[in-house]
Amino acid sequence: MRFTNKPKLTGWMGLVTSSVLVATLAGCGGGGSSSAPTVAPTVTTTTTTAYPVAVPAGNLPIRLSDATPAATFAALKPVVKVGKVDMSGGAPVVYFSMADADDNPIIGFGSTSKSSTATVASYPNLAFALAKLVPGTNGSPSKWVSYIVTTVPTTTTAATATRPSTDSTGTLMDNKNGTYSYTFYRDVTKIKAQIDAMTFTGVNVKDDLGDLSYDATAVHRLAIQVSGNAPGTGTNTSNAVQVLTGVPMRYPQNVIYDFIPASNRAVTSTDPSREITAASKCNECHAELGGIPGGNTESSGAAFHGGARKDPRYCVVCHTEQRKYGYAEASIDATSTFTTTTNRVNGRAVGNLPNHVHKIHMGKMLTKKNYSYGGLLYNEVGYPQDIRNCTKCHDGSDTSTAKTAQGNNWKTAPSRLACGSCHDGINYDTGKGVTLADAAKGLLVSPGGHGGANLAQLDDALCSTCHKSDSIDLYHLAVTPPNTKSSLHVNGGDNNTNAAWLASNAARLPTGAIKVTYDIKSVSRNSSKQPVMVFRILQNGARKDFNTASSAVTEMWDGFMGSPSAYFVFAVPQDGIAAPVDFNASASGYLRSIWNGTSSSTGKGTLSGPDTDGYYTVTLTGVTVPDNAVMLTGGLGYTYSLTGTMPLTQTNLAEYPVAAAAATTGLTTGMPNKTGGLVVIAPNVQKVATGYTGRRAIVEDTRCNNCHQELGAFTDSAFHAGQRNDGSTCAWCHTPNRTSSGWSADSTYYIHAIHGGAKRSVAFNWHAATAGETFAEVKYPAILAQCETCHLPGTYDYSLLSSTAMANRPYRTVATGTLASTGTTYTYSPYITQDVNYGSGFSFSAATGVTTAAAATTLTISPIMTQCVSCHDTQVARNHMTSNGGSFYAPRSTALATPEQCLICHGTGRVADVKVMHTK
Repeated sequence: MRFTNKPKLTGWMGLVTSSVLVATLAGCGGGGSSSAPTVAPTVTTTTTTAYPVAVPAGNLPIRLSDATPAATFAALKPVVKVGKVDMSGGAPVVYFSMADADDNPIIGFGSTSKSSTATVASYPNLAFALAKLVPGTNGSPSKWVSYIVTTVPTTTTAATATRPSTDSTGTLMDNKNGTYSYTFYRDVTKIKAQIDAMTFTGVNVKDDLGDLSYDATAVHRLAIQVSGNAPGTGTNTSNAVQVLTGVPMRYPQNVIYDFIPASNRAVTSTDPSREITAASKCNECHAELGGIPGGNTESSGAAFHGGARKDPRYCVVCHTEQRKYGYAEASIDATSTFTTTTNRVNGRAVGNLPNHVHKIHMGKMLTKKNYSYGGLLYNEVGYPQDIRNCTKCHDGSDTSTAKTAQGNNWKTAPSRLACGSCHDGINYDTGKGVTLADAAKGLLVSPGGHGGANLAQLDDALCSTCHKSDSIDLYHLAVTPPNTKSSLHVNGGDNNTNAAWLASNAARLPTGAIKVTYDIKSVSRNSSKQPVMVFRILQNGARKDFNTASSAVTEMWDGFMGSPSAYFVFAVPQDGIAAPVDFNASASGYLRSIWNGTSSSTGKGTLSGPDTDGYYTVTLTGVTVPDNAVMLTGGLGYTYSLTGTMPLTQTNLAEYPVAAAAATTGLTTGMPNKTGGLVVIAPNVQKVATGYTGRRAIVEDTRCNNCHQELGAFTDSAFHAGQRNDGSTCAWCHTPNRTSSGWSADSTYYIHAIHGGAKRSVAFNWHAATAGETFAEVKYPAILAQCETCHLPGTYDYSLLSSTAMANRPYRTVATGTLASTGTTYTYSPYITQDVNYGSGFSFSAATGVTTAAAATTLTISPIMTQCVSCHDTQVARNHMTSNGGSFYAPRSTALATPEQCLICHGTGRVADVKVMHTK
């Protein structure tokens, strides 16, 4: 709420004199449920308090009470600021303020709960953690040690030692002006003495809790967690007994305050620190680290701790080496498969954050199998890019907005803990084990040094002596090796994969690697109705002209083989739609073949240039773009057929040698027909033709690459060899008319179905390689309902799509022809009946410009339903959609006669607005 000429709360560190206006807000304190609170009569009080934190200088306070509706409490977005932590009395006292984003002080926060066996009440919406930073010695890195390692006694049990936890049973004081103080239940200066006085037996080893001595001169970290269910819901009741379903705070907060108790001050840049990664780096892929409160594994595959712990700076104060306390060494059999839970491996805590996080992201690539920690099965996790791209998470670059002080530790401070978390096949105490490369070959023990006992390292003293930062950087270059099942490696192999090494244009590159980029000046249609592109290709940002083709000069550039393609897409009338808003026609020309005069069919063309600026002009003379075509767009890149249109590949690097193809069949005369070399992925570029309007923008490639780094290339299983790497151009080939084994291969459907694989009720098995393999295994690492992780605002909820454009969306084809019941039936969609002829699909001849309509019997999905059913595919959901005009695997003749009515309810501002339904 806002007022004109309103009294302001004034405050500063130290003595605070404030005129506090306390308002009872409908929906915030005095009852009612309005989402836009009104102001009840105000009461003005004046207080004078010596307090070490500023009073929030804002508007009228937000007062919470027992009458505050749960929904109002859950919607709070508290901003918490720490003034200081006073440890002079042993039990830390935290002085902090709490307000909303508009600086309105929050008063009355901090309900209590006390179970029948509790000796003291707790604060369900607050948790405090405290740890000290212990400097590294003998080559080991610094580490956090938590003080909160004792339990709170109950009426039936005494206090015992425990793994790191939080303190929420202390004493909270609400000063009724937006400032609070919290006194810890535990006196951390006496924790060591309390632990020393306890008896330890069996797997409970006192030394596993580390050095708990209080050091007032050390850097300390306070973490505050503001989260939990609204008072009166879940177990946040006076007696901790649940009556109502929990209503969690939707915007939990983690607050970090690093300080030095002896000098009673916050740390500065000159003090010791351990800042390894930033939450913003985590959230490039996860959107909200930890997921959303109240979410589930369907909507957030990487959710943990109820969505309340979101800052890695908080994670480290609990996920310390102390997490091995109370656990025995995990048992493992002769096949490197664990037979027990894996809380402690090789004497180290698997739950220690570097160990834990690295192993999660390594997932399927770990050498040991059957990891299980806290119910998380590491070996089942798939990572959407190359794990060696360490700078994705760890960024010490001076130019990065996510720079952290120790962001380069991954290469400058090697240790058994950090390195062993990924390289888990090596036992440093014995020196024996297996490397990742050898494990990938099926070996259990590596030959040579790692198979013997001469590499034992009982500490970290020699790690940086042998493993220098430049060598670590070199060995962690993210370069995908050739696929040895390619059509150039084996007869009948995959023709649409990579036979060369692949490196990312946007990551660290090998020495001598050349970064190739494409530059399109213009796209047009000439008077002969042929598509034309004016372009150039750059090396490391500089102009590089093509060679002159001859019998002796067979490649466009020295030191390279292959080339990109000039690609053109557009839409022609279909199903009575004069101007479809999705592409349904395309043509391309392989530049190398046009350059040397060997192009044929629709790929034939002419190449002229360069002009004074280095631009060439390519014209596809075998293509006709009809007068009624719309959205004509040209792009450069896209090549990936190995035997016919080899991608542009660098051939002059000794580390990435070139060899003649091992395959002997299926090769194309006049092509390089070689394996190896290095492809530094060149980002595809596109430009709308002069005089045409482009297809609506729906996604942008940078959003894809927040998670994938280099779409199509940067995983252990590359697709399209990384040559089709722009998420915004997937729709060029994956059009509404493309099908595959009874599935729609339209980008609208299959991309959603892959990312929503865990949510679907019918497993999406499109392009499955083996029986039983489905995309249900995909656990989307971000928040599935947050569509703007991938989509541009206004593009997924139809708010930017005109009614004309809505009417011009083609229906999506799912089945044409006859899908025989023999063969690999597991790849077929379960929605189709096999051995039935569904007729022909829509087609367009780029050579003649002639369109052939689809048969009336082809099976289709209506356009809005295509988008929604790809995730929401239960029978109930499908029935709802079809009862409101949606078509699902319906004959084209039937579907086209049945208009969708979805936006009556799901349109912008309607009762079930798509955007509202997909908002946290």
